Amino acid sequence: MDRLNAAHQFHGRITHGEIIPAREYTSFTMNRGQVLRIIDLEGQQVADVICFNRDDPTEKLHNARGVRLNGTYKPTAGHILYSDECNPMFTIVADTLGENFFGDSMCSEEMNFVRYGIRGTRNCRDNLTMAVKGWGITKKQLPGAFAPFMSVSFTPEGRTAITDATSRPGDYVDLRAEMNLLVAISNCPQDRNPCNGFKPTPLEIAIYQP
Repeated sequence: MDRLNAAHQFHGRITHGEIIPAREYTSFTMNRGQVLRIIDLEGQQVADVICFNRDDPTEKLHNARGVRLNGTYKPTAGHILYSDECNPMFTIVADTLGENFFGDSMCSEEMNFVRYGIRGTRNCRDNLTMAVKGWGITKKQLPGAFAPFMSVSFTPEGRTAITDATSRPGDYVDLRAEMNLLVAISNCPQDRNPCNGFKPTPLEIAIYQP
């Protein structure tokens, strides 16, 4: 906690902090009004974030709602992450990079095989499945992920591509909980495209009470 306070300015009291090793995952609960900070420690590392209404886990993050209601695929400070019931779940209250993605998809065993012809890879879908298993949530019940620090390009013709990661050491995004939440994060293990600079590295998270 002391190291976190020394390295980053927090506008409140830290109630939880941890480092997520490269390719690993975590899960935790949050109370409405608390803020989650996700910190890219070494640069060029993507987080995949999902969340559920802690009081009714059948309500969950829905990025397509977020795209429509915010009018952008690339949310930043001031934008809202909505549930499938169109209720606010998180508000982005700070963002040092301004490069996040509402893409809804995530790397998976199945997608890695289709794209790269390989089996047995670490991936966000399996990470997040393990992260929420203790709450009785299955792989088929996972929502699509919100991806802080992910860089995706768009052409006028509608084509998209994952592009070189641009986050720097110490970049962070702050997400304020707008309801009581169950949150899971995969520290993206993908090393077959440039989303993590081809080299997954640790992330750090902190929850603070403003």
